[in-house]
This record gives sequence, C-alpha cells and structure tokens, in this order.
Amino acid sequence: MPEGNEKLNSRVLEAATTGTELKLADVTDFDWDQAGFVTEGTLATDIEAAFGEPITKEKRYTASPALFIFLKDGKVAKAVRITPDAFFGKEAKKKYGRDVVLAPLEGHKGFLNWRE
Repeated sequence: MPEGNEKLNSRVLEAATTGTELKLADVTDFDWDQAGFVTEGTLATDIEAAFGEPITKEKRYTASPALFIFLKDGKVAKAVRITPDAFFGKEAKKKYGRDVVLAPLEGHKGFLNWRE
C-alpha cells in the first residue's frame, strides 16, 4: 500500500532543509481528514493498532525513514513514503487533523515536528 509522492516528499525535504513551516493540507492533492506518521522500523502490528489497518506485509516498516498515513472517515486513504529523516518517534502513531503543520523543531536543525 505505501506509495511515493514526489511533490509531498520534496516539500517536506524543503521545509526540513530551510527550517520553514509546512501546512500538510496545502501540499496534498487528495482528500483526507486525519494524518499521522510512523518511522522506519515501526512494527506492523503497532501501525495497524494506531491507524486501524495493516499498511505493510513485512513485520516492520522499512521502506523509507518515515511513512505518512492519511485517513478519510476513519479508513486509510493513502500511505506515502517520505525520504527525509526529519521526524522523531515520540510524535509518531498519533492522528492529527487537517490543520496540522510541520514546523521546525527548535534546537534541532533539519527536524520537523507535527503540531495543530
């Protein structure tokens, strides 16, 4: 199910590199009402518990440093591989609404946090 999305991936990389904020809804061209992410190495069972559906057939997610999971009406609409390694696991496996902003993490150049 995980797929690539060059526009989203490049905008996340740009935000992490330049230290700018990125409203996730502004760079997605598909319908969703909640989003979250997991980091590389997350157990498949933990992903399913957090987002309600299996996302990977492997025991752990290993296809990219981060996987953004978008939900619509409680169902997974898209799972997008993100190559920038710019996220901390403490914010992972949570659901955020359409107002979520990826913002520079103070004191950690190159990293973004999720905030509403």
